[in-house]
Amino acid sequence: MYSILLSLLLSLLLGFSGVFLGQWHWGWGILFTVILAVIIWVLVARRIGKQIQPAMDQVQRLMQQGQVKLAIQTLEDMLPLGKWVPMLHGQVIAQMGMLEFYQGNKERGIQLLEGASLRNADAQLLLGCIRHKSGETDRALKVLELAAKVSKKHPLLHNTYAWMLQKAGRADDAQAVLAALLKRDANNGPTKDNMLRLQNKQRMNMAQFDMQWYALGLESPASQTGMQMRRAPKGFREPPKKKKGG
Repeated sequence: MYSILLSLLLSLLLGFSGVFLGQWHWGWGILFTVILAVIIWVLVARRIGKQIQPAMDQVQRLMQQGQVKLAIQTLEDMLPLGKWVPMLHGQVIAQMGMLEFYQGNKERGIQLLEGASLRNADAQLLLGCIRHKSGETDRALKVLELAAKVSKKHPLLHNTYAWMLQKAGRADDAQAVLAALLKRDANNGPTKDNMLRLQNKQRMNMAQFDMQWYALGLESPASQTGMQMRRAPKGFREPPKKKKGG
């Protein structure tokens, strides 16, 4: 990354300039180099951060306004900054991939998600679900296995991983996944319930995660939800039916 290289070069130049000029011992030169590298990197990171935060705020505003294409373009304009900030590129790619996929640009979305940062649990979760829906169960499980190791406290990610394992006939492995999560988040209700279901050899209940779960496309909401959505909006009255012979 450019910011790290710049910090190292400047710190080496400043730290060892005194050594070459005979002003201090090389041991002091190493110490000064390390200290200066940290200071310079922090200053550079702060300067770049002042450019990143307004852009991210703009993305949030555009998404709230429903202008997803403009939000994607704003994210794409941020990609060059990824050369200066470690891990920024993968995070931006992750956001773009999710937006593109949900916009209906599935091929583009998948392509971006494959380059997403492992630290972005939501992007990895979506990619794993896409693989599973395509019948690529092994690839889906590998994606979620790695993502679960990185994001150790993400309930939906771990429960989805366990759900796929149960579907694949690996209920014991599914229990191990949820047990690992409960060690870090012992009070998570849906996880506790699904753990009990697995122990009793019952099907996991992912509906507890509501629309976060259904947005992944692995299951559809109950028919009752559809019935509720088809009802007339609150406050709307249908015109009275005409009486026969009236």
